[in-house]
Amino acid sequence: MNRKWKIGILVTVLFGIESIFPNFFPEYLFADTYIFVPRFLFLFLILLAIFYDWKKAVFLAIGLGLLMDIVFIEILGIYTFWYPAIIYLVSKVMKVLHSHLAIVAMVALLAITVLEYGIYGMFYIIRIHDFPHVYFLEHRLIPTLILNFIVYLIMSYPMKKKLTLWKKAKEEEEGMFQS
Repeated sequence: MNRKWKIGILVTVLFGIESIFPNFFPEYLFADTYIFVPRFLFLFLILLAIFYDWKKAVFLAIGLGLLMDIVFIEILGIYTFWYPAIIYLVSKVMKVLHSHLAIVAMVALLAITVLEYGIYGMFYIIRIHDFPHVYFLEHRLIPTLILNFIVYLIMSYPMKKKLTLWKKAKEEEEGMFQS
């Protein structure tokens, strides 16, 4: 199967898992006030930008951000702006830093933090919510970072291996046509 199809299928699966994850998350283990936001698709886009092709990751981020806006919040522009902007910044930062998985983990958690603060700020500006910063930090940001760090630990190594193989194959294909 062509790797473009594999990326598309993986994106679709991650989008689906991300949207149904709260239905299967054991709420009884935690207080009702904690909000665990899955950012699996965003993590994949970060890994895609670092280990495969940052341009493809940014274009996917634009489309998926628009889809997230339409499906989840019905306000166009929030995810459509933040997803590609952060993916682009991550790709530029990772050109300076070594792409070791521990460093990528820190950058990914920082990117999720920026995304969450960006969404929190936009929602605060347009008055969708009015909860204070301390509540956001304790009840949404920290649980979200913990959840996504656990998912990162599970998916980062296999995704890095697969994406670097795809990148090598892509570069070989491009090299064949360079004469």
